[in-house]
Amino acid sequence: MHVRIGEAPTTLVWIDSEEAIIVRWADRATVERIRSEVPGRHRSTGHDRVDPTVGHGGGSAPEDAERVRRMRLAEFVEDVADQLPPDGDVLVVGPGMVRERLERSLRAHDRRFGRHRHVHAAPAERLTEQELVARVRELAGDAPKRRRLPR
Repeated sequence: MHVRIGEAPTTLVWIDSEEAIIVRWADRATVERIRSEVPGRHRSTGHDRVDPTVGHGGGSAPEDAERVRRMRLAEFVEDVADQLPPDGDVLVVGPGMVRERLERSLRAHDRRFGRHRHVHAAPAERLTEQELVARVRELAGDAPKRRRLPR
């Protein structure tokens, strides 16, 4: 994937509902991990696990748990967005809807504050930290020279 390379630092974010890995490139890579507190889903019954911190104010346990899950997911996405530098291009990668939520959030913040950075998103499976660093380095235009093997 090719993205416009800017003069400002480049940031890559890998995100799913469990964690975000933020990789920044400005002469070298820095990596930050943010764990989420989004409750998981219980797949065997199709219902969410009940969060013990949720009161049961008339709704069913699965509905309350889903409401808490959505609220914590929104908070997590906003926390990640707040950790990103306001300048420089951003590439958001990840396996699903959390990636899309972060992209929408960043674009909304940029419109609200008059920022002019490029925000891109692309689907990606789990990547290792080394793969993320290599990808952001390439996006920043500082990919290592490939060595030729002697013949």
